[in-house]
Amino acid sequence: MLSRRQVNENHLKKAQESLQVRVALLTERKLDKKQTKRDVTFRKLEAIVRKYATRLKAMDKADAVVAAVVQRRADKAAAPKVPKVKKKREVPAVKAKGGGSGKKEKKA
Repeated sequence: MLSRRQVNENHLKKAQESLQVRVALLTERKLDKKQTKRDVTFRKLEAIVRKYATRLKAMDKADAVVAAVVQRRADKAAAPKVPKVKKKREVPAVKAKGGGSGKKEKKA
């Protein structure tokens, strides 16, 4: 079974071949560049070539990101483990109002 990359590469090759055939036909008819650019079939084939080229570039970028992640994970796994030091949580001292124990005293 072909991968997505291989399928896109095959489509790109076929589109490029079709584009070359069309360019050859247009040059045989002795059309200049301006008239060639106006040809509808030529423009469609160029768009298809751009589409598959863009897809392949996006796949390359995605592969680069995946490779970077795999590399970082491997580096992290190879690094020596440093034991974590737990920080003690400091509780701020609570000031009591009135200077007492915080409870109201009963009047006699």
